Amino acid sequence: MKKTNGGRIAACIGFVVAGVAVGVHLQAQGQSRAGQSVPDPVAPADAAVLRAQYEQWRQDFKTWGRWGAEDNKGASNLITQEKVLSAAGLVRSGIVVSLAPPVPQVAAADVNEDGLFRRTTLRITDGGTADNYQVSYHGLTVAHMDTWCHFFENGQMYNGIPVEGNLTPEDGCKQGSVMNWRDGVATRAVLYDIAQLKGVEWVDPSVPITRADLEAWEEMSGVKAGPGDVVLLYIGRWKRRAAEGPWRGEVAGYYADTIPWIHERMPAFIGHDFNIDWNPRPGWEGMRNPIHIAVLNWMGINIVECLDLEQAVTTARQLDRYEFLITFAPLPVEGGSGSPLNPLAIF
Repeated sequence: MKKTNGGRIAACIGFVVAGVAVGVHLQAQGQSRAGQSVPDPVAPADAAVLRAQYEQWRQDFKTWGRWGAEDNKGASNLITQEKVLSAAGLVRSGIVVSLAPPVPQVAAADVNEDGLFRRTTLRITDGGTADNYQVSYHGLTVAHMDTWCHFFENGQMYNGIPVEGNLTPEDGCKQGSVMNWRDGVATRAVLYDIAQLKGVEWVDPSVPITRADLEAWEEMSGVKAGPGDVVLLYIGRWKRRAAEGPWRGEVAGYYADTIPWIHERMPAFIGHDFNIDWNPRPGWEGMRNPIHIAVLNWMGINIVECLDLEQAVTTARQLDRYEFLITFAPLPVEGGSGSPLNPLAIF
């Protein structure tokens, strides 16, 4: 249950005062990186320990079989009818906000040629027009969801489904495709406003978001994610992009120490306004996207990323409400490993 405003301020006043002082420095640092020489990132002190733990977590945090041997939805099974009704009760103001940026139609640092959304006007007549859309949505700019067909390890997808026989160029993915979510998602979203936590306009792209950050925000805001929720991590990606231009390579994403937190909370989806994995990852060389692997392959938690959370953050700050109803549905593409999305936050 959310704390009262007065109770939250009383509980967090010391933290906030200290955070603002530190945040002013970080804000200046974060907004002065463009055009400057940036030193090579240094591996965090706990990198070697976490890499060793990661190999153990690979066994400890698997939810394979939890919802049956033939399960196709993983943690989305936690979005029950009761969960939907509870989330609908969060609608109190009637404010509806899109969580998707305009699709990219111009190449940029974070939009490669494959990632362009191609809209082709086919004809214009006296009576109307028609057009064609084409996009490779997995990437850094289009708001989209990933299913666990998108990432696999050792020839297996989530729940031990073998890639061989389940995934072909002709048919796409048979089990675990977006068709499992064709009826849509409606559940509770919890916004983790890390920029506000750190007292900055946006988080420095090279900074990892740690478990301590997530828990500090929970203490500050009075809300925390739980089973069947959608976690929305805000770092101010689009605000920084508007001010300093597009970039790629550096992402203030989830750090590896958040994996036990994710397993404990067991949301249905992990979200972000950029790619969910912290990048680059000094000390993690040779391991691809550890957060993607942990959620999609081990836990059956899906991903929604490249979201535009700016308007939602503005609304949440004005209302002082960081939980709300979220709803979205993928395109019902047979065999699809994900889908472009236009999620809606409803306050």
